[in-house]
Amino acid sequence: MRNQSHTRSIRLGCIGLIAAFGLGLGPGPAAAAPGATPVGGEQLTGKGKIVNLGQGSDPLPDVFAKTWVVANADTGEILAAKGPHILRSPASTLKTLTALTLMPQMDPGTLIKAKKRAVNTYGSKVGLVRGRDYTANDLFYALLLPSANDAAMALAQGAGSIKSTLAQMNELAYSLGALDTVAKNPSGLDAPGQVSSAYDLATIGRSALTLPYLREVVATKKHEFSNKKKSKTIYTQNRMLLGDFKGTIGLKTGYTTKAGRTFIGAAERKGTTYVVSLMGIKEASASAAEKLLGWAFANADTVTPIGVLGQNATAAASSALVAQTTETQSPADAVLAAAPTNTVTAGSNLDGLAVGWMLLFAAIIAFILFGVKSTFTTRKNRNRLTNKGKVTLEG
Repeated sequence: MRNQSHTRSIRLGCIGLIAAFGLGLGPGPAAAAPGATPVGGEQLTGKGKIVNLGQGSDPLPDVFAKTWVVANADTGEILAAKGPHILRSPASTLKTLTALTLMPQMDPGTLIKAKKRAVNTYGSKVGLVRGRDYTANDLFYALLLPSANDAAMALAQGAGSIKSTLAQMNELAYSLGALDTVAKNPSGLDAPGQVSSAYDLATIGRSALTLPYLREVVATKKHEFSNKKKSKTIYTQNRMLLGDFKGTIGLKTGYTTKAGRTFIGAAERKGTTYVVSLMGIKEASASAAEKLLGWAFANADTVTPIGVLGQNATAAASSALVAQTTETQSPADAVLAAAPTNTVTAGSNLDGLAVGWMLLFAAIIAFILFGVKSTFTTRKNRNRLTNKGKVTLEG
């Protein structure tokens, strides 16, 4: 009987724990409320291709990627998309958000000392040496050209701390309307809960193009990276930039085992710029991006936009929003206070968080109560058995 009670209480405790974690303990991307309009427009739903072709429009090209978005970077109008709000791992395209967050607040000449955590990170690296000083400028080039993870960590540490940088990255993404994005590290390496979407990457890429410094860096094919007394040449990984696609600006490549190939690219022709983002690419990233950008330049006048990218805020304005927050008002509070209450977004994770904690608390209480009940029941049964064996003597 006692074993059954303990088993039952353990089962309830486990169920509560599973339910609590399943409902989202900790930060997560915004979840769309049932029936709510998706961020950017009501057409931006589902997994399939979305386009409003007009008379004389060319059909969409065959692009082998799980999700993608192609949009006018000047107006934010989305010409076509596939699964724009599906959550996926962003890989190193997240470094665009890292740069977008840190560039406005760091002087390129700032010296940053390489620390143990940065030096020991894994994946693509520029080869930082612990204790050695590097300029922020060199680190930004290493971040965006060869996609150096050690440079990402060093920049985040140089800006204050990795924790504070991540908080700013997430607040900046929110302020731009990139509500699907959750940054867990500044490098884009696979991490539990780190996600984005094609819609968000296009939104972040569009904002990145408003920073002249960032735009200059991503358009660079090679850079001399200072390494104490000598320097070494680092090269871009963006094959689109190395090719002959007319008007290429560049932006960011990405790859991890979990994410597969990811990409943010842009090109400008005759004063008009288009931005493209792709995730889960199953062909050459440059080829996929060029097909969509080429289609956009050729068909922009004959298609009706299907939606719009996130808020048309410049990176400098969004960074200022983060910088102006005080200790008494967190960046999250400031952004939420500035957001219109009647705006339909992708939802909130607070309900799941609250319910999760409630279930966990209830499971703990149930565990304790069953344990107490089991103890009293056992003692009661023991006393009954003892009383049956007693002999009462009359005096």
